[in-house]
Amino acid sequence: MKNTSTGLISLVISLSLVNVIYSQNSSPYNRLTNQNLAITLCDEDGDGFMSINVHEIENYVIQTVGVENNYFLEEVLVSSSNGNIYSIYYTSNDPYISTLCNLNGSFSDIAVNSNQQVFVCDDYSIISIDNNCNAFYYDDSSFQNNALSFDDLDNLYTGNGVESRIYRYSNINDTTLSNYELWHDFQMGTSGGDFVLLNNKMYISWRLANDNFRLYEVTVNEDRDYISHIDLGQLPNQTYGLASELGSLYGVTPNKLFKINLADFTFSDIIQNPNPEDKWFGAAGLHEAIVFDINTYLTLNDAENEVNSIAGTWTNITPGEETFYIRIKSTTTGTDDIIILDITISSYPNVNQPLDLIKCFDDVLDLSEVSTQMQINPDDNLTFTYYNTDPESNNVSNPLPLQYSSITNLETLFVNVENNNGGCNSVYSFQVITNENPLLLPLSNMQSPLILESCYFDENSNGYFNLNDIENDIILSEDNFETTFYLSHLDAENGTNEISNIYYLQSPTQEVFIKVANEQGCYTISNFYLDIDCFTNIEILSIVFPKFFTPNGDNLNDFWNIKGATERIKRESTITIFDRYGKVLFSFIPDSIIGWDGTFNGLQLPASDYWFVFKTKSGLEKTGHFTLKR
Repeated sequence: MKNTSTGLISLVISLSLVNVIYSQNSSPYNRLTNQNLAITLCDEDGDGFMSINVHEIENYVIQTVGVENNYFLEEVLVSSSNGNIYSIYYTSNDPYISTLCNLNGSFSDIAVNSNQQVFVCDDYSIISIDNNCNAFYYDDSSFQNNALSFDDLDNLYTGNGVESRIYRYSNINDTTLSNYELWHDFQMGTSGGDFVLLNNKMYISWRLANDNFRLYEVTVNEDRDYISHIDLGQLPNQTYGLASELGSLYGVTPNKLFKINLADFTFSDIIQNPNPEDKWFGAAGLHEAIVFDINTYLTLNDAENEVNSIAGTWTNITPGEETFYIRIKSTTTGTDDIIILDITISSYPNVNQPLDLIKCFDDVLDLSEVSTQMQINPDDNLTFTYYNTDPESNNVSNPLPLQYSSITNLETLFVNVENNNGGCNSVYSFQVITNENPLLLPLSNMQSPLILESCYFDENSNGYFNLNDIENDIILSEDNFETTFYLSHLDAENGTNEISNIYYLQSPTQEVFIKVANEQGCYTISNFYLDIDCFTNIEILSIVFPKFFTPNGDNLNDFWNIKGATERIKRESTITIFDRYGKVLFSFIPDSIIGWDGTFNGLQLPASDYWFVFKTKSGLEKTGHFTLKR
């Protein structure tokens, strides 16, 4: 998904300020031909030619000039329920709020005349505010004003919240309001807030039943008399003020200032009211009653003589560049400026769409790999910057580090790709999908080892382990897994020197590492131990100690000895025979003789119970008793 940069808010083009050069002697009251602006336009197809919206260029220029020249400074004034007057500067780009005046009362609206004198109103009065925040009251108690605006002829319009009529004053002096007349009766509804001029149309926030706030567009004549109106659509609820400022239309509600995009009738939030208890009830553009006549020319001579102006759209003649001469004239003062605008036409970065990233929970992403995947031509001078919020939204976050850990199962990241050779940028989004790692018992140690206790003997009586027998003890997740085994953690991490699951122990004790991977390739490593005692234990478990024997010479049970033992056990163990009083009668190695024949010093012992102690070379011991029968 591609989003263009937002140096100029536009449906057609996007501008970014490259360089602004002003004369130290610049003044709006003298024609200046040494004020230069330089901007870059971003071309979709990269051929160096593009259709330029002249009107948007003109709006951009007058707003940009205002950054250095206070006469053109973009500013919206807001009045509040607690008697404050706020100034919101740079409403098109990086707005901020400053308090101008703090007065007693509760203001329902604010207006500015062509001399940039400020007026506010409450329920019963219209109030003039001077530069020192001193207030002068004009009694107007008959109207209960809630809406106040000036047109470019310095006519003052007032409305109230109880009737559908709008009144106009044509004469305001230092002491009185006079010559008021009914401007228009809309027959239904009441004024919601303001009547402002923009591009020779008047825009009204009108309130119908059930708090249905509508935007009316009124056609007026040169004397600003009402001709007709159309309903453009519903405004956000409680739009109590409108402001026209340097080619843009704004609305205000108790908690925010927003821009009204007339081309598609959409709304863009500009700034929130930082103090919700001090409600915003009115708005006015600082230049609301001043009309600037702006025209664009292709040569300085045409601009000076005001001939051959261009309008609408213009396609540049020279590939990659164009120069406009923009003449700004105040119809109020008759003064003007000529601004030289040098345009460079650049292209957006030529890159691939970023692919979604699939990772495991503990993985750290190297976002530079995304940059490599996106860049088509390695010689292109591009900068990739990553964010976890859209960098072109009002809630832009700080750039992410290239080594980034995502801790959610699904996250959307944004990458801003800037063409450093022209300043054009594109924003793309991609998903980071995080898969869970298999859940295993944690790593153990020799002080508290996890031991594989199952072992086996092959046909050659060699002991071995089947390492897969540990899976049910160590894997806690229920899923399909692939398990592999290693003799070191490093080998397990790197997947090197894998050992077979059928493992013949080479030392008394061995640590084994198990690597368990799921279908997504995510893995966890744990460990367990193998112990040679397992073989001794399993051999002893197979030994049978006969309960009786009958040494009578019939060749059946004539000797007592262990049965079922391996040859190794027979070789490496001893058996000692005792009578009931603990007297040692006989001791032997099971592998060395056929067994005990029931005699002591050549004499046959009587039928009775006798005791034995069986000991292995490794120290294991078993005791019991058996019966000698005659």
